[in-house]
Amino acid sequence: MTTLLHFYKLLFLTSLVVFFNVSLSAQNKQNDYTFPQKQTPVSLIPCGKVVVFGYNDRSVYAPRANELSTFNGKILNVKFNPTGASYIVVNSNKKTSEAKVFYSNVYNGELYKFNTKKTGVPQAATYTSDARKLLLATDRGILVMSAINFQPIDTIPAPFAVTDINVSDNNYYLLLRNEHQVAVYNFEEKKLRKKWKFDEKVTKVGFSNDNSELAILTDDGVLSIYDARSFLIKKNIEGLGQGLSFTYNHDGKYVAVATAPNLIVLVNLLNDTDREHIEVPAGGMSAVEFLIDSQQSQMLAYNATKSINVKRLTSLAPNYNKLVADGADELMHEWLKMMPGETMEEYRARVNDESRAKQRRLFEDKIATDLAGDLASMSKISLGKYDRSNQMLSLEFDNMPSIFLPIPEEAVGAFKNPEDISIEDAQYGVLPNDNFELIYAKFHNKTNNETYIYNNLDRVPLNFEQSDDNMVSLDILQQQQMEELKLQELKQKVVEEAKSRNVISDHTNITVDSRIENAYDANGKKILNYKVKISYEVESGFSVQEDFGPGKYQVDESGAAKSMLALVKQAFEGDFKQYIEAGKKLSVSISGMADATPIRNRIAYNGVYGNFDNEPVYQNGQLAAISINQKDGIQRNEQLAFLRAYGVKDYLERNVEGLNTMNRNYTYSIAVAEGKGSEFRRIIAEFTFVDAF
Repeated sequence: MTTLLHFYKLLFLTSLVVFFNVSLSAQNKQNDYTFPQKQTPVSLIPCGKVVVFGYNDRSVYAPRANELSTFNGKILNVKFNPTGASYIVVNSNKKTSEAKVFYSNVYNGELYKFNTKKTGVPQAATYTSDARKLLLATDRGILVMSAINFQPIDTIPAPFAVTDINVSDNNYYLLLRNEHQVAVYNFEEKKLRKKWKFDEKVTKVGFSNDNSELAILTDDGVLSIYDARSFLIKKNIEGLGQGLSFTYNHDGKYVAVATAPNLIVLVNLLNDTDREHIEVPAGGMSAVEFLIDSQQSQMLAYNATKSINVKRLTSLAPNYNKLVADGADELMHEWLKMMPGETMEEYRARVNDESRAKQRRLFEDKIATDLAGDLASMSKISLGKYDRSNQMLSLEFDNMPSIFLPIPEEAVGAFKNPEDISIEDAQYGVLPNDNFELIYAKFHNKTNNETYIYNNLDRVPLNFEQSDDNMVSLDILQQQQMEELKLQELKQKVVEEAKSRNVISDHTNITVDSRIENAYDANGKKILNYKVKISYEVESGFSVQEDFGPGKYQVDESGAAKSMLALVKQAFEGDFKQYIEAGKKLSVSISGMADATPIRNRIAYNGVYGNFDNEPVYQNGQLAAISINQKDGIQRNEQLAFLRAYGVKDYLERNVEGLNTMNRNYTYSIAVAEGKGSEFRRIIAEFTFVDAF
């Protein structure tokens, strides 16, 4: 019966993802989709980034209009578990309110009911983004509990009666609101960071996906954007009608705002005069949610009269500033590594504050130029005025800002026809408003056969360029490089020992990588995180002997996995021991992989890691739930992949000295390869020591 239940859970949840990721895939040329509903949705409830559910005053239903649950009283609040396996509903009747958790795949399938005598009268609820905690706001405060067994973990006082509650995706902030008040807490320390009181009605609050901004929308059509580290105001965006609802897109460049029951406005946050309008002829619209499909295309979901609608948005430009900054970070990470054979003295000579800033600027310009394409050749050029005192000719483009090209006065007469000017070796930068600008180019004038160079490579940098946020002190950088060298030496030692015992051979390759990353804590303080990644690969044809065999999942059944974890143990009990500190935060991300060989008969599970019921795991970047027990055994490759990942945690907790004194957070990612063969069965471990320096 348990196996059948989990099968139907999987089938149901898979159908929801298929519903939005296949039927709305790029294969379908439509951009607008309407899914009729028996009733008009009052609001939408997102489930991860791929699907939304609807609800009205008395029922919750899936996108295909299948009712999930119905109530006699009025629904006050609905939140879905990010894994999609369950959801919580707070509803009221004439006397009081109650909160219940339901299975997503069973009509009125009640999983748990909260005892109001113990919790207080429920007001609102939410899940943390990792699906591990459930928060219930009551008239007694905020109850924090396990999202799996509903056992209490903590309580947090509430500053007012709460009608909606959320936790930021990084689990830093607890966000509370009612009609006129908003409060943000440091979730870990239970400390109030900021509190607002508005004369107008607050209709929606939310963080950007990277948790760098908090936005508050009020019914006078004002969206207030706050920095999520200081909670100081960044800007107010006005003229948003009734201000019914809003949603950030995935890279934080745009917000979609429901300004009236029949109108949505897309606002470019980097240039809020840039707005696009989407009409909703059916009316009845009050909620908007951004989604992403399997091709990473952006879609906008919204409710309307007796329908849930999805619109594919093809006109939204990427956040170029973010792409440039992220790309430069990756290239700088490689550039900052010590080169093979490079001494520390040579490294210090090559890597200094001046050379780092210069190299980062080169990377940023290269990435921006690649992103811009050939803008100059596609532009219509116009000749502007000539500045005799500075000997500069203004050139105007229809797709970029104007430039001033240095031209001697005796040559300016040759500039008569813009069509005689050709452009070569163009380079581009990105402006704060996310538009491209020309920063270098050679202009050849056919009239006099002369070439003139425009060079603005030393322009004033953007905020992300050469800023403190992107710089790490040389002392810490050199310390990290020395430690990585020691890690490489230790790896070689461990590998040679494993080879001498015939555990692995030259066909197994273990790799190590470390980096320092800038970050902020929940109090807005700048910190440095230390990230160490260890992985391995075994050559095709040899992995069946040196890695996991078919159906195997325990760490000691893989010579490559044992060798990798032996390296982790020796490193963390040796040179990295200074980072193993009681109470300090450690995030461990473990990836487990399986190949596509079908499991035709159930594989016995010996229960070595315990049983799992709806354990949160990441698959294809989205949270899902996985269940494994001894009775039903292993029936899917996803289960094998998860057990291989979980085996790493089990090893670490039992074998690495001092690790269990840290404040540890484990996340698991699973993947099933398209190919078949033992070379696809492997694990990766990534350790992030938070605020390490």
